[in-house]
Amino acid sequence: MSGIYIVIEGNDGTGKSTQAELLADYCRQQGREVIIVEEPGSNDPDKTTPIANYLRSLIKNGTLARDPEINLALFSAARRELWQQKIAPALNRGAIVISARNYISTLAYQGYGEGVNTDHIMAITKLFTDERYMKPDFIIILTLDNESERKKRIAKRSQSLDTSDTFESRSSSFQKRVDAAYRTIASELPSSYVIECYSNGYYKTAEQINVEIQSIVKQL
Repeated sequence: MSGIYIVIEGNDGTGKSTQAELLADYCRQQGREVIIVEEPGSNDPDKTTPIANYLRSLIKNGTLARDPEINLALFSAARRELWQQKIAPALNRGAIVISARNYISTLAYQGYGEGVNTDHIMAITKLFTDERYMKPDFIIILTLDNESERKKRIAKRSQSLDTSDTFESRSSSFQKRVDAAYRTIASELPSSYVIECYSNGYYKTAEQINVEIQSIVKQL
């Protein structure tokens, strides 16, 4: 595989999809083929597959009671579908793949947030994908350690904080665990970079954040 695999990760409300689009524009200006995917699915059919998006609808439905292992199974199935149908073929033909989320979200949310053993998550993920998926070329982690700002940004995005969403509506303590998890993960995984979205009392603009991302991937 000669392509480049870039993952944009982070808390809900950090603008991962926006940054994926901005980075894709930047890479295309360099003359590269780029595809964007969103895990576990997307409202944009070009960024997902029908199977992955159906699984996403189950994952996001907070009215369906289930334990964290079921979430892991659903995420893993969606992940395999996207890897086989979208990501791996693009990498094989030399394209840049920009993914809004990947298995790192599962480490943060199901592992550190819900208490699933992280080694177990890694083993299941590798079983469903492969070594290349597990080692992106760049991992950009957007962090937002401000709960009121997080809720404000999610509400602005969807007009209301969706209380039926499995993860967006979790408690402040859960969100803090997830934020801390991302920082821990970044310190452990190679090719990981943290960008603080909220700094000195204000939220950085999408353009400011994208400039930081471009400086990381400028060696493309």
